[in-house]
Amino acid sequence: MVIGPAGSGKSTLLNVLQYIEGEVRKTQSIRYTPLAIDTPGEMMQIPYLYNSFILNSSRARAVFFLVSARQYNRMPPKIALALKAPAFGIVSQIDIADADQIRRAETVLQMVGLKKIFHISSITGDGLDELKKFLDELANYP
Repeated sequence: MVIGPAGSGKSTLLNVLQYIEGEVRKTQSIRYTPLAIDTPGEMMQIPYLYNSFILNSSRARAVFFLVSARQYNRMPPKIALALKAPAFGIVSQIDIADADQIRRAETVLQMVGLKKIFHISSITGDGLDELKKFLDELANYP
């Protein structure tokens, strides 16, 4: 399951990983595929929708909070502790961000309650090998 603000690159990442197919477009509702749960950015931006992604986390093997290094990101502190699946962080768009922006995005994910955080670019491929390896290990974990 991937959660994050609109425009952070959730669908693009899932498309690059080949977890979803087709044209990348604005996700209007929760999208279930055999390998992923793609969520609309509003789930992270509108507080009364928090329960929806908390409940849907029970359908996931893991939850990834994704934030763009290029956006101002706000997320509820410690919300990862309420999820039904282990949670991890991803800072996206590192190819077009400076070190301060990347640190700021990482701090947001740490405040959510995440310890393992990946840094990626879906465009250049930076960090994707490490993320793919982690996902493969997670998929093969009993």
